[in-house]
Amino acid sequence: MRSLAALLVAVPVLALSLSASSDASACGACFHGVTEKESTQVTGHKMIVSISQTQTTLWDQIEYMGAPTSFAWVLPVKGMVDLGLSSDALFENLDQQTAVQISSPPITCPSPPFCGSSHGSSTNAVDAGGGPSGGPPVTVLAQSVVGPYETVTLHSTDPTALATWLTMHGYVIPSGFAPVINAYINEGFDFLALRLIPGMGVTAMKPVRVTTMGATPVLPLRMVAAGVGVTTPITLWVFGEGRYEPTNFPSFVIGEDQIVWDFASSSSNYAALRQAGFDDTNGRGWLLETSAPFSTYVIAQPLQDLTISDPAHSGYADDMGNGAPGALTSDLDKLFGGINATSLWLTRLHAELPRTALDVDLDLGAATSQTVVSPNLTATSAINTPTCPVYTPCNGADGAGGANAAGGAGGNNAGTPGGSGCSVGADPARDAAAFVLALALGLATGRRRRGAKGRGNPHAFPDVTSPSPAHRSRPSRLRGCRDEGG
Repeated sequence: MRSLAALLVAVPVLALSLSASSDASACGACFHGVTEKESTQVTGHKMIVSISQTQTTLWDQIEYMGAPTSFAWVLPVKGMVDLGLSSDALFENLDQQTAVQISSPPITCPSPPFCGSSHGSSTNAVDAGGGPSGGPPVTVLAQSVVGPYETVTLHSTDPTALATWLTMHGYVIPSGFAPVINAYINEGFDFLALRLIPGMGVTAMKPVRVTTMGATPVLPLRMVAAGVGVTTPITLWVFGEGRYEPTNFPSFVIGEDQIVWDFASSSSNYAALRQAGFDDTNGRGWLLETSAPFSTYVIAQPLQDLTISDPAHSGYADDMGNGAPGALTSDLDKLFGGINATSLWLTRLHAELPRTALDVDLDLGAATSQTVVSPNLTATSAINTPTCPVYTPCNGADGAGGANAAGGAGGNNAGTPGGSGCSVGADPARDAAAFVLALALGLATGRRRRGAKGRGNPHAFPDVTSPSPAHRSRPSRLRGCRDEGG
């Protein structure tokens, strides 16, 4: 494998005992203890990578089923690293800003005829530490306490040192996973291990970020393979100067011309298209959901407001509820540090990787095309399309007795002889002629009545030749919308 400046992955290593099941946020692969093999499992990852020429930072938020009374993370690293804490709020903000939104194709209906009374057009929308004595040689390079975690950085030239060290500390390495650890050691990596401080519960867990010097656009998926199920969903956000994409995995984009909207269920075929893309690549494909120039303000401002208005629940404050703004500033410095703000792009990728696809690390590189991929998509075709309302010409005067007037009589029903249709593809010329005829009849009748009954009171029957803005109707547009984010 090619030489790398640094390679990061967070590997939760679980202690032997378990309490009641719950979800927890952590990072990377799991080494299960004997009693947890069947009761704990990583069900997905959300990761962030910020890449610049001066530094690379990795965040990883795990979806984990199980509640170990203690656990550890193990990260293969090269060189000196800077370790810090982050917040789930960062991931939530990113998810909201970049979720794929699918809209139905618009349906434009002709305006109803004006018959002297207000008939507003309607728009139907669907809202959418070191080992015990006797163990193999392991050097402790550094130790520290970061938030709720005890951390230690280990070094050994023995390919089996880490596996032996973990085993001697009461952890069980998944069957068949030792070669992966040996491979990283043979490639010259050290390991950063993090463990919850004794007495700390799972609720104290926070996302951890790790920063190394230089540009290292690599995700160590080989380590992610430990502790996962048959398929591992991974959502990855990449911050950098320009659009990034996988260079050693296939990737694909879903275009608007592929999307079909079903008005009956207010949904699209986006999920089916996504699954087809994964199937066509034997599960190794990455869906490029969005990639575009991005403003730091969009991420920073909501988080800054949160740390000021509700620091205790922002995820950035300490146990006393203090220090949230400063912790956020450190997180944002790592997120945007070294990247020219005027060249900042954010790319979102999603994959549903089977175990067999976790056999190599993911390399990221500048995309061949630097075009924008928008998360806001409008379907170009539809099924179960609703028809527009059916209008008939006005037969009464001043809105009285007309087919479309309230309480009017004598109008034709939809589908009866003389009725005018208003569906997609209706004849505009026919509708316009019917409207002019109806208006002329209404005006003539209105004038006759005004001449007969309005003498002595010129305001008894207002002139309908110039309807007020409130009476002017506009075309109806039927739209649906649905969040299809993965």
